[in-house]
Amino acid sequence: MSDSDLDTASLGEAAYRRLRADIVSCRLAPGERLTERGLAAVTGFGMSPIRDALKRLDHDGLVRTLPRKGYQVKPLTIKAVDDLFDFWSVLGPEVARRGVPRATDEQIERIIADREEIVCLMKEHGHTREVTRRRIEILDEMFTILAKAADNDYMTSAHVRVSAELERVWTLVTESELLEFDDAHAQQDDDWRDDYLRRDGERCAEQARRYIELSHNRVLRTLARWPSVIATEVVPLGRVDGR
Repeated sequence: MSDSDLDTASLGEAAYRRLRADIVSCRLAPGERLTERGLAAVTGFGMSPIRDALKRLDHDGLVRTLPRKGYQVKPLTIKAVDDLFDFWSVLGPEVARRGVPRATDEQIERIIADREEIVCLMKEHGHTREVTRRRIEILDEMFTILAKAADNDYMTSAHVRVSAELERVWTLVTESELLEFDDAHAQQDDDWRDDYLRRDGERCAEQARRYIELSHNRVLRTLARWPSVIATEVVPLGRVDGR
């Protein structure tokens, strides 16, 4: 590969990371229309890296191609969110069941440290929007560690895609004024630490299943109160049709 090819590939990767981050954080809102020229002007990347990035994002399921019209950030609907959590309820526990027994000591230590950070945050600050955001980040990191430990390329690939979609949903929910804070969502078994130290995949899978079920119900309750829900498409408050 020539130096110019390497430069092009590097720029394409950088453009992909930039646009992916903008989509999952909802800086590019669900349903927003995109063009190669417009994105190139905003980001400073050339048309070729932007085109390559959009093709990858299309493959990831984060954007969709609109024939002769450019691209669109994949919209979020109530059904799409429900389907997403339904799939995660299958994938997440299995990631834990397979990943925990195969995790290294260092990975288990990282997970326990992450869980302890959550416990400390809840004790010190209670249910706040900032604590919820951090809690979601930590739990995503934990699932990522376990997906790697499971050592299954298909499972890892599915987790990466689900993780991006979940981040979009949680960003919308936590940024809204509609998010419900409840004690039940933060409850956990007293012996959760021992489950990880014993490498008990079944027990950890059950913990994951309960967390995902509570998250699913919490998000759907929030979205049911969303102003744009009548049109079935969920967009950030104050933004409609990408405006």
